[in-house]
Amino acid sequence: MTNQETTSELGKIINRNYSEYDKPFRDEFCNDLLRSSFEPQEEGRFSAKTQAAIFDDGRVISATLTTGVIKRNAKLVASEATNLIAINVVRGQARLTCDGRMMMIDPLSVAVVHADCPFNLEILPGTGETTISWIELASVVDLRSMIRSKSVTVSSNALSEYMTFFVEFFLKYGHGEISRYLDLSIRQSVVEMLRAFLRDQVAREDGSNKARLANEIIDYIKQNLESHDLGAAKISRNFNISQRKLYKIFEDSGLSLRDTILHYRLEAARKELASTTEKKIINIAFDSGFNDVSTFYRNFKRKYGYSPRHTP
Repeated sequence: MTNQETTSELGKIINRNYSEYDKPFRDEFCNDLLRSSFEPQEEGRFSAKTQAAIFDDGRVISATLTTGVIKRNAKLVASEATNLIAINVVRGQARLTCDGRMMMIDPLSVAVVHADCPFNLEILPGTGETTISWIELASVVDLRSMIRSKSVTVSSNALSEYMTFFVEFFLKYGHGEISRYLDLSIRQSVVEMLRAFLRDQVAREDGSNKARLANEIIDYIKQNLESHDLGAAKISRNFNISQRKLYKIFEDSGLSLRDTILHYRLEAARKELASTTEKKIINIAFDSGFNDVSTFYRNFKRKYGYSPRHTP
């Protein structure tokens, strides 16, 4: 094992090479730097090259490792309630498991995790060793609040490349005269980039969730057309959302809730009229959710241009 340690304006710049899975690796790199343990996967073959810059409110780490599992220790991270960890893979591939979710990390993505949440980071086998970049930032409560499920993967080559640059820059220039200018400006730049990408990720997830909910509500409407009390109150109770939110979902799609329900009721009646000559129109109207036949006739003719009696 070879050691190199430099005192800088930022704090410590540490370089370590490990050729065996020994106590210093467990203590210095795993416990002290990562708040984790490491379980090697290939018996008889282990190596690690680590670099770290430790400064006032965070740290950056670069590690080249053989296959194994980094296990974030719950007992060691309980106090890090305002911190975030961002991890990207410079070379190779890794898999993060956190709070029941599994995410792949490759050179085109970045995983962002609540630092007080235990997780496993598997260094996966491939063509050779895997290099990861690891950034810990303290007092970033607003960024943490954007990650609702403790962890998220951001697919972005730009963010991944900037993280790699950020770590390499700190490790290369985090000592001597230049270090006094690094802490605020460069740290702030990576925080702002993470904020921008996380905000975009949240917006995409919100849009996806809203579209999924809208589709589920449409399915519910189709399946309950015969219910004469089908409306905002019934639907909002079923989906455990406010009526205001329900109305907003449909306004954003360009249709009102009332018009949507009316459309599917009229379509159900039209299909029924076209497929049978035995059922009375009044019964078809009632089975489609209309309370009176005159309302049904008026809306049907307005929508299709002909009377229910003359349905092709």
